[in-house]
Amino acid sequence: MKTPRYFSTWFEGWPELVCLDLDGTLVDSVPDIASAVDAALYELGSTLAGEDLVRSWVGFGSAKLIDQALEWANLETDLHGEAYRIFLLHYRAHLTDKTTLYPNVKALLKAFKHNGVPVALITNKPSVFVKPMLDHFGLTEQFGWLLGGDTLEEKKPSALPLLYCSESIDALPEKCLMIGDSITDFNAAKNAGFKCALVTYGYHQGVDLTTLGADAILDDLAELLV
Repeated sequence: MKTPRYFSTWFEGWPELVCLDLDGTLVDSVPDIASAVDAALYELGSTLAGEDLVRSWVGFGSAKLIDQALEWANLETDLHGEAYRIFLLHYRAHLTDKTTLYPNVKALLKAFKHNGVPVALITNKPSVFVKPMLDHFGLTEQFGWLLGGDTLEEKKPSALPLLYCSESIDALPEKCLMIGDSITDFNAAKNAGFKCALVTYGYHQGVDLTTLGADAILDDLAELLV
């Protein structure tokens, strides 16, 4: 396979490592996340937030998500523990009911595998949910690392998860790529010295991605293979 244009420009060949975000990059998981948030709010006697609102909150990890939900509902912060417990239980039971894979995810992963590119999954999602979700879509074996938000002592936007992977295979940061959908992913890449590609279809937390200075803004993952 001919080396794609982006990789030829950035690396003069294929990257030494690719790190991929999960929610908003590989999968649209908001429908199931929103249902779990609303389950927690319902149990606490609140109005339901709904999918559109929860979509604007996703990206900073599930604990922060519950903080945002409680603040929106004008509920006391000391209810966080109970709300988080309900959220996790409901989400575990309905992890992939309505979650869908974005276009060309499998094609991109297949291309990386074919060209010997190591691939890491780096998400701020609790690690207990990561493998079951990837198993559901038949993607688990595509990844050399599965890092959740609680796997290491720091999570994105810290550089630690990215460097943990690159250093384990002696990959040079400037030869590595982070693919995500948010300012969290951008800052993690920047902090690690990685190139960064951001997708337009994900969860942007109200941030205009074009203002961040990412190396590429993509409407479709397939653009990386051209």
